[in-house]
Amino acid sequence: MEAMAFLIVVGILSSVFIFGLKTGVGCGFSSVKWPVVFGLCALYFVIALVAGYFMDAIDVTSFMSSSLATAIHITLALFLVFGGIYTMKKWNAGCDVSKKTFLILVFPCPVCMAALLVSCVALSTVVTIDGVLIGAIVGIVFVISIIVSTLFMKNLNKISSYLGIPISGTPDTLGSVMVFIGLFYLAAAAMIPAYISAGGSQSATPTPFGTVEMGALAAAFLLILFGALIAKAADSSIKKNQSKTKLS
Repeated sequence: MEAMAFLIVVGILSSVFIFGLKTGVGCGFSSVKWPVVFGLCALYFVIALVAGYFMDAIDVTSFMSSSLATAIHITLALFLVFGGIYTMKKWNAGCDVSKKTFLILVFPCPVCMAALLVSCVALSTVVTIDGVLIGAIVGIVFVISIIVSTLFMKNLNKISSYLGIPISGTPDTLGSVMVFIGLFYLAAAAMIPAYISAGGSQSATPTPFGTVEMGALAAAFLLILFGALIAKAADSSIKKNQSKTKLS
């Protein structure tokens, strides 16, 4: 394999690893046990195998730019936002619901499935091997990402205390992450179809970076800021509850 082809393969598999982090974060910050994590790993591995087998028969671009994909995307985003808020409120009230709400974050969504399929297609243009084997490679990297990130997040309290950083890996943190990702998905739902359509255009005329793009970036920034404010409010609520407990 040539050096350039090797770098392309490394880049594709690195992106697969990054997409697997979402599932690992959901598992790591929740109170689920390892058998559940391994079950999710098996599920994603099977999805990667299926993606490798059918990669030539599925038009990802058409689906991702369709109104159905956008509707699914927005629905998932809303579930993440409200599920994250619900998780934080229940945790602050002394109830752990992360074993249920974490499924919203870790369950295979159109974004992850499209990422697996696109990765398989991209790898097939660089290496000349069977599609199922390509899917197996993508699936293995995705599974490794889930296991490594889950292990890291479940031990985040120990790692942060050793480094002297005040970070806690609790269901409250899971709720904050869910809200952040949900808001990011809402922004992406508005931006991705337009960029896919623009990418498929045959026009060679470059499109200037104008008010539409600036508005989209500003909306994404405001949504992310809103998610950060919610997380900050949740932290303040925790401190107030702790103060009331000490006083009582």
